[in-house]
Amino acid sequence: MKGLLNITAIGEILDRMLGKVDQLVTSDEERLTLRNEIERVRIDFAKQILDAEMEVMRKRTELIAAEAKGESWIQRNWRPVTALTFLVLIVLHHLGALSIAITDQMWDLLQIMIGGYVVSRGIEKAVPAIAEAATRPTPPNR
Repeated sequence: MKGLLNITAIGEILDRMLGKVDQLVTSDEERLTLRNEIERVRIDFAKQILDAEMEVMRKRTELIAAEAKGESWIQRNWRPVTALTFLVLIVLHHLGALSIAITDQMWDLLQIMIGGYVVSRGIEKAVPAIAEAATRPTPPNR
């Protein structure tokens, strides 16, 4: 995720700290305690990052689901229409019929839109099945 802390860099910092533990601490018990604390920090940090990523995905899913259920045609269909427009531009470019260059940003936008469309279609198909399964009574244990 762009804009967040570099997870790899933080992992490298924690690895360096673990490497210095042997140089700074002479007692086996203190060394083990310090190593365990650094690992605990690493695990807590990784859990917080995963929780944040899950929240972002949940919010995106809610947004896409709301768009798919929207009342207006444009609200429900802007992603596929825009994606198809970009697809046509790319095909025209490769056929030599378009004089503008296809930029990295255009590719990125197309990937985001197609990804959002695929997710929204998946949600649209999966949500009714999940809702039905959740409301189905569970059979008694025998």
